[in-house]
Amino acid sequence: MQSKLVSQTEFILKEAKARFKNPVLLWAGGKDSTTMLHIALKAFARLPKFPFKVMLLDTGYQFTETYEYIEKYAKKWKLPFIRQKNLKALSEGINPFTTDHFTCCTKLKTENLANAIRKYKFDAVLVGIRWDEHGVRGKESFFSKRKNPDHWRVHPMLNWSLSEIWDYLKSNKVPYNPLYDRIEHGNLTYKSIGCYPCTKPIPIDDKEERGGRALDKEQLMEDLRALGYM
Repeated sequence: MQSKLVSQTEFILKEAKARFKNPVLLWAGGKDSTTMLHIALKAFARLPKFPFKVMLLDTGYQFTETYEYIEKYAKKWKLPFIRQKNLKALSEGINPFTTDHFTCCTKLKTENLANAIRKYKFDAVLVGIRWDEHGVRGKESFFSKRKNPDHWRVHPMLNWSLSEIWDYLKSNKVPYNPLYDRIEHGNLTYKSIGCYPCTKPIPIDDKEERGGRALDKEQLMEDLRALGYM
Protein backbone atom coordinates (compact mmCIF):
# COMPACT_ATOMS: atom_id res chain seq x y z
CA MET A 1 0.00 0.00 0.00
CA GLN A 2 2.82 2.40 0.86
CA SER A 3 4.37 2.04 -2.60
CA LYS A 4 1.05 3.08 -4.18
CA LEU A 5 0.84 6.10 -1.90
CA VAL A 6 4.41 7.11 -2.70
CA SER A 7 3.74 6.72 -6.43
CA GLN A 8 0.59 8.85 -6.15
CA THR A 9 2.43 11.56 -4.21
CA GLU A 10 5.28 11.53 -6.73
CA PHE A 11 2.78 11.87 -9.58
CA ILE A 12 1.16 14.91 -7.94
CA LEU A 13 4.55 16.48 -7.24
CA LYS A 14 5.64 15.95 -10.85
CA GLU A 15 2.32 17.30 -12.10
CA ALA A 16 2.85 20.41 -9.98
CA LYS A 17 6.34 20.85 -11.45
CA ALA A 18 4.93 20.55 -14.97
CA ARG A 19 1.92 22.83 -14.46
CA PHE A 20 3.41 25.70 -12.50
CA LYS A 21 6.27 28.08 -13.11
CA ASN A 22 7.09 29.05 -9.52
CA PRO A 23 5.74 26.62 -6.88
CA VAL A 24 6.74 26.55 -3.22
CA LEU A 25 6.70 23.59 -0.84
CA LEU A 26 5.75 24.41 2.75
CA TRP A 27 7.87 22.64 5.36
CA ALA A 28 6.96 23.14 9.01
CA GLY A 29 9.30 20.49 10.40
CA GLY A 30 6.42 18.14 11.21
CA LYS A 31 6.02 14.52 10.17
CA ASP A 32 3.67 15.12 7.21
CA SER A 33 5.54 17.94 5.48
CA THR A 34 8.82 16.10 6.11
CA THR A 35 7.44 13.00 4.39
CA MET A 36 6.28 15.12 1.44
CA LEU A 37 9.66 16.83 1.24
CA HIS A 38 11.58 13.55 1.39
CA ILE A 39 9.48 12.01 -1.39
CA ALA A 40 10.08 15.13 -3.49
CA LEU A 41 13.83 14.99 -2.87
CA LYS A 42 13.90 11.39 -4.13
CA ALA A 43 11.56 12.08 -7.07
CA PHE A 44 13.74 14.92 -8.36
CA ALA A 45 17.13 13.59 -7.26
CA ARG A 46 18.46 13.50 -10.84
CA LEU A 47 17.66 17.10 -11.58
CA PRO A 48 20.49 19.65 -11.34
CA LYS A 49 18.52 21.53 -8.69
CA PHE A 50 15.44 20.99 -6.58
CA PRO A 51 12.44 22.39 -8.53
CA PHE A 52 10.56 23.94 -5.60
CA LYS A 53 11.44 26.64 -3.13
CA VAL A 54 11.03 25.27 0.40
CA MET A 55 9.49 27.64 2.94
CA LEU A 56 8.89 27.76 6.67
CA LEU A 57 6.06 30.05 7.69
CA ASP A 58 7.86 31.21 10.80
CA THR A 59 5.49 32.55 13.45
CA GLY A 60 8.41 33.28 15.76
CA TYR A 61 6.98 30.78 18.25
CA GLN A 62 8.06 27.37 16.94
CA PHE A 63 9.77 25.02 19.38
CA THR A 64 13.54 25.36 19.67
CA GLU A 65 13.80 21.73 18.55
CA THR A 66 11.81 22.55 15.42
CA TYR A 67 14.05 25.47 14.47
CA GLU A 68 17.21 23.44 15.08
CA TYR A 69 15.88 20.47 13.10
CA ILE A 70 14.83 22.60 10.11
CA GLU A 71 18.07 24.59 10.02
CA LYS A 72 20.17 21.43 10.22
CA TYR A 73 18.43 19.55 7.41
CA ALA A 74 17.81 22.55 5.20
CA LYS A 75 21.61 22.77 4.99
CA LYS A 76 22.24 19.02 4.83
CA TRP A 77 19.70 18.50 2.04
CA LYS A 78 20.85 21.70 0.27
CA LEU A 79 17.34 23.09 0.05
CA PRO A 80 16.45 26.44 -1.59
CA PHE A 81 15.10 27.47 1.80
CA ILE A 82 13.04 30.53 2.73
CA ARG A 83 12.15 31.52 6.29
CA GLN A 84 9.12 33.80 6.06
CA LYS A 85 7.85 36.01 8.92
CA ASN A 86 5.04 38.53 9.15
CA LEU A 87 7.27 41.17 10.72
CA LYS A 88 4.54 43.82 10.64
CA ALA A 89 2.13 41.69 12.69
CA LEU A 90 4.86 40.72 15.14
CA SER A 91 5.86 44.38 15.57
CA GLU A 92 2.21 45.17 16.33
CA GLY A 93 2.29 42.70 19.21
CA ILE A 94 0.43 39.76 17.67
CA ASN A 95 1.37 36.71 19.72
CA PRO A 96 -0.16 33.40 20.91
CA PHE A 97 -0.12 34.44 24.58
CA THR A 98 -2.38 37.51 24.52
CA THR A 99 -3.96 37.37 21.05
CA ASP A 100 -6.93 35.06 20.38
CA HIS A 101 -6.12 31.93 18.35
CA PHE A 102 -8.11 32.99 15.28
CA THR A 103 -6.42 36.39 14.94
CA CYS A 104 -2.97 35.03 15.78
CA CYS A 105 -3.11 32.26 13.16
CA THR A 106 -4.68 34.56 10.59
CA LYS A 107 -1.86 37.10 10.98
CA LEU A 108 1.17 34.88 11.58
CA LYS A 109 0.26 32.05 9.20
CA THR A 110 -2.47 32.88 6.65
CA GLU A 111 -1.53 36.53 6.09
CA ASN A 112 2.12 35.55 6.26
CA LEU A 113 1.60 33.05 3.44
CA ALA A 114 -0.31 35.61 1.36
CA ASN A 115 2.56 38.08 1.82
CA ALA A 116 5.04 35.44 0.63
CA ILE A 117 2.95 34.55 -2.43
CA ARG A 118 2.89 38.22 -3.46
CA LYS A 119 6.55 38.86 -2.63
CA TYR A 120 7.97 35.83 -4.47
CA LYS A 121 5.17 35.56 -7.07
CA PHE A 122 4.45 31.92 -6.24
CA ASP A 123 1.76 30.41 -8.45
CA ALA A 124 1.30 27.22 -6.41
CA VAL A 125 1.71 26.20 -2.77
CA LEU A 126 2.35 22.55 -1.88
CA VAL A 127 1.03 21.56 1.54
CA GLY A 128 1.40 18.21 3.35
CA ILE A 129 -2.03 17.94 4.98
CA ARG A 130 -4.01 14.66 5.17
CA TRP A 131 -7.74 13.95 4.94
CA ASP A 132 -7.75 11.89 8.15
CA GLU A 133 -5.95 14.51 10.24
CA HIS A 134 -8.99 16.71 10.85
CA GLY A 135 -12.60 16.73 9.65
CA VAL A 136 -12.27 20.15 8.04
CA ARG A 137 -9.32 18.94 5.94
CA GLY A 138 -11.52 16.20 4.51
CA LYS A 139 -12.94 18.90 2.23
CA GLU A 140 -9.67 19.51 0.41
CA SER A 141 -8.79 18.27 -3.10
CA PHE A 142 -5.42 17.50 -4.67
CA PHE A 143 -5.44 20.69 -6.77
CA SER A 144 -7.61 23.73 -6.02
CA LYS A 145 -7.64 27.30 -7.23
CA ARG A 146 -7.36 29.98 -4.52
CA LYS A 147 -7.84 33.74 -4.49
CA ASN A 148 -6.52 36.77 -2.57
CA PRO A 149 -3.86 36.31 -3.83
CA ASP A 150 -4.46 34.10 -6.86
CA HIS A 151 -2.58 30.77 -6.70
CA TRP A 152 -3.15 27.03 -6.71
CA ARG A 153 -3.10 24.92 -3.57
CA VAL A 154 -1.61 21.44 -4.06
CA HIS A 155 -2.05 18.61 -1.53
CA PRO A 156 0.11 15.58 -2.45
CA MET A 157 -0.44 13.74 0.88
CA LEU A 158 -4.25 13.65 1.23
CA ASN A 159 -4.63 9.86 1.01
CA TRP A 160 -2.02 9.08 3.66
CA SER A 161 -2.88 7.93 7.18
CA LEU A 162 -0.95 8.66 10.36
CA SER A 163 0.41 5.11 10.57
CA GLU A 164 1.52 5.22 6.94
CA ILE A 165 3.39 8.47 7.56
CA TRP A 166 5.31 6.88 10.41
CA ASP A 167 5.91 3.66 8.46
CA TYR A 168 7.45 5.72 5.65
CA LEU A 169 9.68 7.83 7.90
CA LYS A 170 10.99 4.88 9.86
CA SER A 171 11.35 2.38 7.00
CA ASN A 172 13.27 4.98 4.97
CA LYS A 173 15.26 6.15 8.00
CA VAL A 174 14.22 9.74 7.43
CA PRO A 175 15.38 12.06 10.24
CA TYR A 176 12.36 13.72 11.84
CA ASN A 177 11.66 16.32 14.51
CA PRO A 178 13.03 14.93 17.82
CA LEU A 179 10.04 16.31 19.72
CA TYR A 180 8.01 13.31 18.55
CA ASP A 181 10.28 11.00 20.58
CA ARG A 182 10.23 13.07 23.76
CA ILE A 183 8.34 11.46 26.63
CA GLU A 184 7.38 13.92 29.35
CA HIS A 185 6.29 13.38 32.95
CA GLY A 186 3.06 11.42 33.11
CA ASN A 187 3.86 9.42 29.95
CA LEU A 188 2.92 12.35 27.71
CA THR A 189 4.09 12.82 24.13
CA TYR A 190 3.77 15.23 21.20
CA LYS A 191 1.71 13.76 18.35
CA SER A 192 1.12 16.99 16.42
CA ILE A 193 3.53 19.92 16.59
CA GLY A 194 2.76 23.60 16.08
CA CYS A 195 3.72 26.73 17.97
CA TYR A 196 4.90 25.92 21.48
CA PRO A 197 2.33 28.07 23.35
CA CYS A 198 -0.49 26.26 21.51
CA THR A 199 0.89 22.70 21.58
CA LYS A 200 0.70 20.43 24.59
CA PRO A 201 1.87 16.83 25.06
CA ILE A 202 -0.94 14.28 25.44
CA PRO A 203 -1.11 10.74 26.87
CA ILE A 204 0.90 8.35 24.75
CA ASP A 205 -2.13 6.09 24.20
CA ASP A 206 -4.43 8.98 23.19
CA LYS A 207 -5.74 8.30 19.67
CA GLU A 208 -6.59 11.95 18.96
CA GLU A 209 -3.66 13.07 16.82
CA ARG A 210 -4.36 16.79 17.31
CA GLY A 211 -5.57 16.46 20.88
CA GLY A 212 -2.76 18.67 22.13
CA ARG A 213 -3.34 21.47 19.61
CA ALA A 214 -5.29 24.60 20.51
CA LEU A 215 -6.51 24.78 16.89
CA ASP A 216 -8.39 21.47 17.01
CA LYS A 217 -11.82 23.10 17.39
CA GLU A 218 -13.98 22.34 14.33
CA GLN A 219 -15.51 25.81 13.85
CA LEU A 220 -12.20 27.58 14.41
CA MET A 221 -10.53 25.40 11.79
CA GLU A 222 -13.45 25.97 9.39
CA ASP A 223 -13.24 29.75 9.80
CA LEU A 224 -9.47 29.73 9.30
CA ARG A 225 -9.74 27.49 6.24
CA ALA A 226 -12.15 29.96 4.65
CA LEU A 227 -9.42 32.60 4.86
CA GLY A 228 -6.74 30.33 3.38
CA TYR A 229 -5.31 28.54 6.42
CA MET A 230 -3.58 25.25 5.60
